[in-house]
Amino acid sequence: MIVGINLIALSTQTGTGPFSYIKRILNQIGKYQTPNCRFIIYKQKHIPEEYLEIPPELNATFVNVPTLGNGIKRILFEQTLFYFYIKKCDAFYSFCTSMPLFIHAKRYFTLHDVYYLTFSKRYGKIKTMYLKWITKLYIRQSWKVFTVSEYSKNEICNLLGVNKNKLAVTYNFVLPSPQRTEILPEIKDINGNSVDLNKRFFLYVGSLQPGKNIQGMVDGFKLFAEKNPEWQLIIVGKPTHKGESIISYIQNKNNIFYLGYQPGDTVNYLFSKCFATVLLSFCEGFGIPPIEGFLYEKPTLVSNKTSLPEVAGEAGVKVDPYNVKEISKGFDTLVKEYNHYAQKTKEQLMKFTPENSVETFMRTIGIPFSPK
Repeated sequence: MIVGINLIALSTQTGTGPFSYIKRILNQIGKYQTPNCRFIIYKQKHIPEEYLEIPPELNATFVNVPTLGNGIKRILFEQTLFYFYIKKCDAFYSFCTSMPLFIHAKRYFTLHDVYYLTFSKRYGKIKTMYLKWITKLYIRQSWKVFTVSEYSKNEICNLLGVNKNKLAVTYNFVLPSPQRTEILPEIKDINGNSVDLNKRFFLYVGSLQPGKNIQGMVDGFKLFAEKNPEWQLIIVGKPTHKGESIISYIQNKNNIFYLGYQPGDTVNYLFSKCFATVLLSFCEGFGIPPIEGFLYEKPTLVSNKTSLPEVAGEAGVKVDPYNVKEISKGFDTLVKEYNHYAQKTKEQLMKFTPENSVETFMRTIGIPFSPK
C-alpha cells in the first residue's frame, strides 16, 4: 500500500497545532509493523526533513515542492502544478483542510474545527462563505474525514450537514518529554524584562488571536491579582490573526509576561514549573495545552464552552469565557482547591492515549499494522 502524506501547507519551522497532531501520529505509526506499506511525504523544499521527525522505521520517501508560503500561491499550486509532483498512491492524506481535489486515490484529511462558523470575528463574511463552501467540497470529495474531539464532530455534523458516519475521531494526544534536570537560564519577556520562575505562575501556551480570548484571560487574571499580587501569568506563543493588537494589550501589565514563541524544550520546562495551565478560548476544536500540563500533573483553568470541558474533565476549573469576574473566581478556585483538581490529571490523561488515536487513523485509511 502507498500512502501520500500532504504536508505542503506547512510553510515555516514553527508549526502550529495541526502539524503537531500529524507529527505525533506519524511518530507513533513507527512503533508498529506496517508490512508492505510505503509513505510518500510531500513538503515545501525549504522545510528540512529533520524538522518533520519522520521515524526511520517508516518506509518513507520525500518529495519537495517549491517554496510557496501559506497564502493564495500555495492554494493555487495545490490545485494545479502539484499534480506533476504527486506519485501514484492508494490513499492520500492532508493534515489540514487543504488538498488536491482531483487526485486518483482515496482522500482523507483532518478537520480540526469549524471556528470560522462558530466565532464570527475570525474572518469577514465573504471569506467565511468561501471557507464553508470549500470545506463542504473537500468533505464531499473525501473517503473519510478525521476530527479531534466529539465536540468538533458534532459541530461539523450540525453546521456543515455532514453524516456522522463520514467522520472518525482521533483525539489529540501528547507524549512524555525527557525530564529536564538542569535549571533554565534566565528567561526574559519580549521587552527584556527578567521573569522569575521561582514565583508561582499560571501558564498560557498557544497562538495569539481573538478566538483564544487572551484579553479575557488577562483581565480575569488582573482582577484576581488585585488580591493576590504575588502571582504571575506567563504567555507563550506566536501572534497570528490580529496578534499584534493582542500583544499591545498585554504590554505593561503588572506580573503578566509575554515570552513570544519559545522552543519545545523551554515550553516543556515551563509546563513542569507552572502552577497550572490556562485556556479560555471562545472556539477550540480540542485544546492540547491542558493535557500537556497533565503530563506534569498540573491542573487547568478552561472555558466551559467548545471542546474544553471534554478535554479538561474533572482535572480543571471551567468558567464562562465571556465573564471576567467568573474568570477571576476561577483562578481563585484553582488556587484554593488545587489538590482536588491535580489528583485528577493522570486519570484524565489516560482518555487520550496514542494507541487509540493512531490505530483509529491507520484502520480508517486501511494501513495494515500489527504491534512490534
